[in-house]
Amino acid sequence: MNIETPSLSEKPIAVARPESSPSWFSDILVLVKLRVNILVVATAFVGFALHASILSNWLLLLHTLIGTGLVAGGAAAANQTLERRFDRDMVRTQNRPLAAGRFSRRMGIFVSGIFLATGCLWLEAAVNLRAMLLALLTFLIYAFAYTPLKRFTSACILVGAVAGALPVLIGWTATGADFGTWAAVAFGVLFLWQIPHFLAIAWWGRSDYTRAGYHVLPFDDQRGYWTAGSALVYAAATVVVSFVPVWLHQVTGWYWPGALILGILFLVASIRFLTIRSQTTARALFFISLAYLPGLYLLMLLCRING
Repeated sequence: MNIETPSLSEKPIAVARPESSPSWFSDILVLVKLRVNILVVATAFVGFALHASILSNWLLLLHTLIGTGLVAGGAAAANQTLERRFDRDMVRTQNRPLAAGRFSRRMGIFVSGIFLATGCLWLEAAVNLRAMLLALLTFLIYAFAYTPLKRFTSACILVGAVAGALPVLIGWTATGADFGTWAAVAFGVLFLWQIPHFLAIAWWGRSDYTRAGYHVLPFDDQRGYWTAGSALVYAAATVVVSFVPVWLHQVTGWYWPGALILGILFLVASIRFLTIRSQTTARALFFISLAYLPGLYLLMLLCRING
């Protein structure tokens, strides 16, 4: 999942170097993208809690989150290893341990391999084979499809969104459940939500991405029409999918008002971004999207618990 805050300015700025180099441990945390990893683990938690009791299955849940987090950390390390040369050209990423030269390429491969192997073995031994295979698929898509495609086509966003949405299915399958309506809705919402979320980031930090040679805007859209239009389309699709449980009569009466309020806020921010394509409206869409997803997932969990 690409939930990273871009630079607040489009113009290249000098990065203030710390008086002392970051510690080895802090560099490891950056290499495995701890902050993003927390969000990945959170979506796995949602997938698990949508089908099983977290109290009576707490140990299985713990194993699921640990294994998922380890594999996600491996994917992040692989991503930074592959992009180390290009990260040097981006203000937001030029001080990452590989880009800054504090870690070698061999170190990046080692950390990625250790996290991936440990996570897969953990999931296979303590959870189940399906959860492990989904985690491995997430790693492969993120590291070897999404990462290289960023330099060639904006379609990389769709590929990355698949990898970003799979953790919710890891959590679901960890319970031993077959694929069902709630799994489909949770996956669909997360997949679609990532597109406007990332397009806001891409527009906000477009000069940084362009400088590094990344093609993340639709059709190299300099005026923002395609970018903002696509964000609105996918935001609307996200809201539509969020109402599938309502149409299937699988939620209590108060789910739809909450989903409606969140959806309206998401759509208003997207429309505003389309109308005024600026850093301000892109930031507004970014932050509202950050509120939308956990808010909607919380509504889903409350409905399942009360249902």
